[in-house]
Amino acid sequence: MAGSFRGGKTIHYVSVTQATPPHKANNQQPPTFPIFAPTKQLRMHPDQYLLQVLAKRLMAQGYMINISATANELTVSGALDIATSIIESPDYHPNLIHLLVITKNKDYFPEGIFENIVGVGTTLDEKVETVLDNYLATTFPAIADSFLDGHDPEIDFNDFEGVLWHPRPGALSLQGQWEVEPAGEPIFELLKEQLANNIPERKINWLKVYVARYQDNAIIAECLLNNEVWAEGTHLVRQYAASWPQQGTFLGQKQFMAFRRCDQFDNKQGPQN
Repeated sequence: MAGSFRGGKTIHYVSVTQATPPHKANNQQPPTFPIFAPTKQLRMHPDQYLLQVLAKRLMAQGYMINISATANELTVSGALDIATSIIESPDYHPNLIHLLVITKNKDYFPEGIFENIVGVGTTLDEKVETVLDNYLATTFPAIADSFLDGHDPEIDFNDFEGVLWHPRPGALSLQGQWEVEPAGEPIFELLKEQLANNIPERKINWLKVYVARYQDNAIIAECLLNNEVWAEGTHLVRQYAASWPQQGTFLGQKQFMAFRRCDQFDNKQGPQN
């Protein structure tokens, strides 16, 4: 059904929709784990507390969760291994939390999808809630949705060999005070043609974009395709930011997207990674 895989949401974030889960068990209750109340979180390491809260929130969405007994890692529905680590730096504002999330699947992305997420708050509880809000609204839904084959004619595209791809865009995150918020999927539309010419031959690919224009009109941009710098994409997003309105105002955009090769083309490709 058209639109059933769209992120359909724009969020605002500081500094830097629910997707259908992969492999939900039928008619099974998710296992329960001891989730520590906020009043108890100071008794455990912040990384452990964050992982517990993430597990609780994913279980509330209906996912089966197993928490590792030896690492800051959990497994979602037997399909996704998610490792989290809070990054500390003396340069960070005390109200900021920086979270590194590595998501792996042994078949589709064994090397891991690396993502840096931030949140803010005056307490650890608030910081954890905001950083997980960002992760669960942007990166996680796109990854989860990439496990499902499905058509959305509004955004599906064919690559230069005619292979059909199903984009799974996460929510577009905005930074700064936008007088008029971007509509639709501006980053995807900007990069779609180059993606069609450059997308690797694997079952699932992913793209991370961050671009910001500062008050002096200096631009910083990062465009990573499967964790690697994508020069063509970086050039395009720099040009895109230069065209934004409100010159002299700080503005930024960030988005994560996954791309699933249509199942009908699996046997027409090379290695099925």
